[in-house]
Amino acid sequence: MAKKRKKNSGSGSSAVQRRAQIQAQAQLQSRSQQGAGGATAGGVQGGNASPSASGTTGASAKSVSTTTTRSTTRTESTSRPSSSARQPQRRYTRQRISGRTRWLIVAGALVIVLAIIGGFIFLSQQHSSSGARGGTDPEVLNTVTRLDANLLAQVGTGGQKNPLQAVTNRDRLVGPHGKPEVFYWGAEFCPYCAAERWSLVVALSRFGHFSALPETTSSSSDVYPDTATFTFYGSSYTSSYIDFVPLEVEDRNEQPLQTPNQDQQQLVNALNPSGGFPFLDIANIYMSQGQTVDPGLLSGLSQKDIAIQMTNSSTSISKSILGVANYLTAGICVATNDQPASVCKASFIQTIEKQLPRVALARLDSVAVNPTSLSEGLPPTSSSRLRSGSRTI
Repeated sequence: MAKKRKKNSGSGSSAVQRRAQIQAQAQLQSRSQQGAGGATAGGVQGGNASPSASGTTGASAKSVSTTTTRSTTRTESTSRPSSSARQPQRRYTRQRISGRTRWLIVAGALVIVLAIIGGFIFLSQQHSSSGARGGTDPEVLNTVTRLDANLLAQVGTGGQKNPLQAVTNRDRLVGPHGKPEVFYWGAEFCPYCAAERWSLVVALSRFGHFSALPETTSSSSDVYPDTATFTFYGSSYTSSYIDFVPLEVEDRNEQPLQTPNQDQQQLVNALNPSGGFPFLDIANIYMSQGQTVDPGLLSGLSQKDIAIQMTNSSTSISKSILGVANYLTAGICVATNDQPASVCKASFIQTIEKQLPRVALARLDSVAVNPTSLSEGLPPTSSSRLRSGSRTI
C-alpha cells in the first residue's frame, strides 16, 4: 500500500509540472501575439512553476522569441527594400550624372579648341597683312647676332662667289646720322630676300645691335615657299659706325608695305632700274643685286634649325650664309675706314677686302641722299640733306 501511494504522489507531481509548462507556453504565445516578442527566458514568470519548469519555460521562450524575430525580420524585408536593393538605382543615377558631366566637359573643350583655332586664324591674318609674325626667339637672335669670330674666320668666304659690285661715279651715301649708310631694298614675300637677310643680319651685328628683329617667312605661293627668315619691318638697329636704312616694300601677300621717299626711289632707279628684290647699297661704294644666298638650302627648316646649322662651319648653310656675311662685312669695313678695328682688322676680313673691286670709290666729302631711317617701320619722309658740291641721284 505504501508503494502504491508513493507512485500516486509521483504521478501527481508530474502532472503539476506538465500543467505549469502548458500554462507557461500558453502565456508566452499570448504575449507573442500581443507584441511581446522581446521576452527572454528569464523574464517569464510562471505562477506556480518549479525551477525545472522555469528552465523549460526559458528554452521555450527563446525558441518562440527567435521565431518571432525571424518572422518580423522577414516582414520588414518584404515591406521595405534593403540598402543593397536600392544601391543599383543610386549607382545608375551617379552614372547618368557622370555621363552628362563628361558630355559637358567635351563640349566645353571643343569650344575652347575652336576659340584657339579662331585666334590663330585671326593672328595669322593680322601678321600676313604686316608681314611680321612676332618677335624672333631670343635664343635664335642671340645665336645669329653673337657668332664667334673664330667661327667666322674658320668659314672665311665659304667658297662663295663675291656678291658685291663696285658703284662707279657716285658720291658717298650718308645716312640720317651722318654715318655711312647701308640701304636695303626688299620684300617679305621674296625668298631670295629671306635668304639674304640671314647674312645681312650677321654682318650688321658686327657693327651694331638689333634690339628688335621680328621673324617671318617668305610667301607660301612663291618658289621656295615659307622660307624662314626675319623682317626689317618693325626692326630696331643702332650702331656707332653705320646708318642702316631698310625698306620692305611689299608684305608676304605682295601687298604694299613701305613706300620709298623721293630720294630712295631715285637711288633705286639709278642703281637698280628693274626694281628687283633684293637690292643692297653700301654707302654707294658697293652694291649687290638679286640672289646672294641659295634659299633652297633653307627649304623646310625653321629659324632654329638654320641658326643651329650656322654654328657648324662644315654645313652648307654655314658656308653659304657666313661666307656672304664676311663679304658684306669687308664691304662695310671699306665704307667705315676699317672701323671698328676689332672687326675690320681681322686677318680674314683684310684678306677679303683685297679681293673686292676698288674702282672709282666715292668721294668722302660729299653726300648723295639722306633718306629717313625706316628701322622702326615708320613711313619715310621726302626730306634730304645735301652738301655743297654733291650731286643728287
